[in-house]
Amino acid sequence: MKTRLLLLILSLQFLSFAQGTAGIYKVKWFIDKRLTNEVIINANGNGGGNFGLDRLTIPPALYDSVVAEIQKIVQQDLRSDAQYIYPLSRSGRELRTNNTAEQVGGLPRGTKRKAMRTEYKEYYVKFKIHVGLNKTFGIGGEVASYSRLKPFVRVKMKAYGLDRRVKYRKTTRLGDFKSIGSFEYNLGGVTVTNTNGLPIEEVLDMVFKGLDKFENKVK
Repeated sequence: MKTRLLLLILSLQFLSFAQGTAGIYKVKWFIDKRLTNEVIINANGNGGGNFGLDRLTIPPALYDSVVAEIQKIVQQDLRSDAQYIYPLSRSGRELRTNNTAEQVGGLPRGTKRKAMRTEYKEYYVKFKIHVGLNKTFGIGGEVASYSRLKPFVRVKMKAYGLDRRVKYRKTTRLGDFKSIGSFEYNLGGVTVTNTNGLPIEEVLDMVFKGLDKFENKVK
């Protein structure tokens, strides 16, 4: 009986040791602003000012669901206990992404070096979600034009080891979505873009479908 108990304890210790650890140190999540805004105003030749454009807002419950899904995917793919790592800046603040018209804020944006200094892990992971648009049809010229834009979701994951070399990588792309229309015209040195933008909930549904395809892809 004692021998069996000892073997059980040793087996559990081995399983615990075999279970790896992963730190998610960078998450880039972009959504093309033409998907979420019906009117976009940019100053010509000024790199795009997006004047009057609101920052991208994700409902908290859906935001938390995406964050949890990323963590679950990392755990499953690397067979490791995954946690988010938020390295600190020189001023002592956590390095998180800024919330802009196209970038989702609050996510870790560290570097491998800073992540390695912050926490010891077997893997260091960066994850990317890009919700973009491809032009499928266009008519018009520089003054005014109309286009049909087809959404897609691209998901990428890359994991590095302690030697900073890539140990795992995976990419998927999903584009089976309905197109949206875009009408663009120039007026007094300003470019105005009108689209039939989608509700953020519908865009998030695309994200979850993209993550589902990524999760179920056989490496």
